[in-house]
Amino acid sequence: MANEPVNSDSNSKLELLVFENNWCAQCYTQRPIINALRTEYLEQIDVKTFNVEEEPKVSADYNIKSAPSIIVKKNEKVVERIPRFIDKEQLETIIRYYL
Repeated sequence: MANEPVNSDSNSKLELLVFENNWCAQCYTQRPIINALRTEYLEQIDVKTFNVEEEPKVSADYNIKSAPSIIVKKNEKVVERIPRFIDKEQLETIIRYYL
């Protein structure tokens, strides 16, 4: 994680960009975690999911090399890159840090 928390005075939501594909077992395992956090933090985060094979331009724009990967954005700025499976507890810690 970054050394300094992002200014939380802003009204903008935290954005999670989730990159996955249909055949990836870790992506399949990560989906319920993402969905649970999307529900728990409904008013505070926006989640956008991209299939790396169906949307290669978006994946290339964010330099995604593997699935699953998660990009965390705050105030339109990438603040965290997670290039692997991450459990709910770890992801929630990251979300709370940037909120």
